[in-house]
Amino acid sequence: MGLQTINQVSKEHDISSRMLRYYEQAGLIESTRDANNSYRVYDEAAIKRIQQIIVLRKLRIPVKQIKIILNNKDASDIIEIFQKNINELDEEVTALSTIKNILQQFVDELSKKANIVIHLEMLTAPTILPLIDSLPITNNHLSEKLSMNDLNKASKVLNKLSDVRVVYLPPMTVASAFFTGDNSQEQAWLAIDNFVKRNGLFKIKPDLRVFRHERSNATGQNFGNEAWVSIPDDFTVPAPLVKKRFHGGQYAAHLLGDDGFLTYLGLQDWINESDKYQYDYDKNLARVTPPVDEVDSFGGIRLDPEEVINYYDIYHCHETERQYDVLFPVKRYYEHEHELVEIPGSKEKCGFEAGIATKKKFKVIGFTKIIMPGSDDSVPFADELVEDGRMDVLNMHRKPGAPIFTFSSLDMDAQIRGGGYRDSVCLAESDIADFESFMKHDLYIRTIDASRWLVFKLTKGEAFNDHNICMKLGYTWNGAISGSFMVWPDGSIGNGIKDGSIIYSWYPVK
Repeated sequence: MGLQTINQVSKEHDISSRMLRYYEQAGLIESTRDANNSYRVYDEAAIKRIQQIIVLRKLRIPVKQIKIILNNKDASDIIEIFQKNINELDEEVTALSTIKNILQQFVDELSKKANIVIHLEMLTAPTILPLIDSLPITNNHLSEKLSMNDLNKASKVLNKLSDVRVVYLPPMTVASAFFTGDNSQEQAWLAIDNFVKRNGLFKIKPDLRVFRHERSNATGQNFGNEAWVSIPDDFTVPAPLVKKRFHGGQYAAHLLGDDGFLTYLGLQDWINESDKYQYDYDKNLARVTPPVDEVDSFGGIRLDPEEVINYYDIYHCHETERQYDVLFPVKRYYEHEHELVEIPGSKEKCGFEAGIATKKKFKVIGFTKIIMPGSDDSVPFADELVEDGRMDVLNMHRKPGAPIFTFSSLDMDAQIRGGGYRDSVCLAESDIADFESFMKHDLYIRTIDASRWLVFKLTKGEAFNDHNICMKLGYTWNGAISGSFMVWPDGSIGNGIKDGSIIYSWYPVK
């Protein structure tokens, strides 16, 4: 197999370079340095261990336990760890089943009293208390058979981020270290850490804060790593560090988990579904002066910093792992829309007629499938729906003249279940006739965050690459929305659409 670089391993095993560096810092894997270019490389033994780590993380084994498993030859110790995780899963299943039964009891009780005033005393009614008392019981196993679809839905629910905080970061002056190359994250960290220690900064500024930011595009391509530490406004910063002004702002925050990429996707989903906040893609890169330069690449870059929240311990050389808060810039969500406006000269610039529109948050509801890496997706999902009759269900519940959407996207659920992507065929919530009847089917529901959208007019069979064409018009992808739409105006879709028929591509932009 030979040696492989961090980028090669990242692409082949669908794991971010950030996670590989984290696993190395945690002592799970080891790399060596290429003598010619100092790049981090992995040998066959390291790659095999990476594969083992990926399997164990998909089984929800914590990183600390993985370290014990990989460094332990005693089968009894490993069995004990696995059994502990099984017991925790049993407790989760039992607790969720019991809570479901309690909620159903509430529904049943409330249904009997639908036309009278409800008092909270019902929470302690004799019919409810016995159910509450049953919560600690762990041998109440589920009797019904669970389908794989049920399991997937449960996994999605259990892995949703439930403790997202919205915080305000105040304006501050920072010393910034920025490096590019394979070892840029470590270089930026060491530069800031050494700067703090040399200057005794904790004595001068005991409330200092430390941040890091990986500049990467939508494909994970790294354009360098930057680290900041807050300093007094009049403090001198020696080269190669640079003095900057961070203007602060509102952020959605969550503790970075063992799988950082899943935390990012989960936080993104939380913002999408929030009725109070949306991702602030407009002024994100200008939250610091001088502003971060946009990268002329697929998706551009985002300024989503991570704060080292236990830097005091690290500075004082305590034995501790770094803890990070992931921070996504947000702003208050106000519903507003702007109708499609044609972009003059778009045909000459990119080869297609195009317009720009602004949409508020909206829901799409329909059928979905996760396409796993390496799977045979030669038959389009839309054609599967035609063959099994589910397309008839969509058309039956579609308001006259309303379009059908196909949505290719990346999300937390798809990543948890093997690193695939999601293919969906759906209707906008506002385009559904007989909503109650439609919802009786096994449907996928997704909230799409507010955004500007480039809308391209196409005909079936035309070669079209929305990412490249978008940049020809001077826009970049709004990475907070992890997918784009094809819109089929008359409901004809897949093999059923005639050559030359008009279809539209909706592409979210910043």
